[in-house]
Amino acid sequence: MRLHGKTLHLFCSCDGVRVNNSMTRKLIYLVATLCVALAVYEAYAVAVAYKNLSHEFEPYESKTLMDIGLSEERKEILIKVQDPAFFEHTGIEWPSPLTTTTITQSLVKKLFFEKFTKGFKKIEQTLIARFVVHPNISKETQLVAFVSTAYFGEMDGKQLFGISEGARSWFDKSLSELTDDEYLSLIAMLPAPDALKPGTAASEERVGRIKKVLSGECIYEHVSRIFLDQCS
Repeated sequence: MRLHGKTLHLFCSCDGVRVNNSMTRKLIYLVATLCVALAVYEAYAVAVAYKNLSHEFEPYESKTLMDIGLSEERKEILIKVQDPAFFEHTGIEWPSPLTTTTITQSLVKKLFFEKFTKGFKKIEQTLIARFVVHPNISKETQLVAFVSTAYFGEMDGKQLFGISEGARSWFDKSLSELTDDEYLSLIAMLPAPDALKPGTAASEERVGRIKKVLSGECIYEHVSRIFLDQCS
């Protein structure tokens, strides 16, 4: 009886191992299938973006920042505040490309998505920025497109897009006519336009932080810290 009992126990144990191995194999197969499906989907999205690349950037390729009214000095301010590593990175910023938004990624969001949601769309946005926009569109054209399409809040029920429209709507001036503080208040809006409208306390506080960055009083090197909390 003892022998039979041991045999039965061994049989049941082996059977349990076979069941567990079978479930593990099925789980691995399911995960692998999902990974392949995601890779195929993202590859297709990147291919579609590449096909539409010329069309999306065509309106900005013949313009310069000077044409818009942005001087070299103010271009440098924009980059230092919005994306300090813009000229060095490849469209995304390591080590956290899926949680930060560079100028290139912001452009991708505006030009290639009708409705953007977090999750898989962020992966798609990052891939397009890195493998479609970065290697094919010059940094200068990216900047022209960025300032031409950036959202500058809402006034009287109208959404404002483009830095020139922002200057006219908020200050009743052309971009080149803005004072330094007025220009900084526009740049200050970019991370959260509806919460950082010119003339508000929040805007004034952020402009103060930006001035600390520009003077060298506060160090800001990565777009992951774009709200400049470290400069308070």
